[in-house]
Amino acid sequence: MLAYSLVLGTGGSPDEDWNTLQAEAEEHDYAIGARLHDVAVPAASYFPGARASRGVYTPPWKRPGWGEVERLIRGGFANGVVVLDRHNISSDDDEYHAVIKHLGERYQAFVHLVIPEEPAVPT
Repeated sequence: MLAYSLVLGTGGSPDEDWNTLQAEAEEHDYAIGARLHDVAVPAASYFPGARASRGVYTPPWKRPGWGEVERLIRGGFANGVVVLDRHNISSDDDEYHAVIKHLGERYQAFVHLVIPEEPAVPT
């Protein structure tokens, strides 16, 4: 199985993230085919509906790294993507679910989160 890793951040060395992603991929018998590091957005700084955030937010489909993920999946070079957590895709629930749905329905691709989604808390 071929997986592509995407790491989002504000810059610097992604070595620690790569080690985490590589270990997760090996545990699930995924072969990492490419390492993509998207530095276009500080993912943790975006809060949907907030008037101001700590950085400029860019949706996943407008970021170069995520665009490359989709291009490689669309071209048949990958079966999916391994990311650290859902916020590396989007902190916005609707946007995140739209990306997951798009990859799954259009390309039958998987998205593997190292840190699983938080379970819904009953109200």
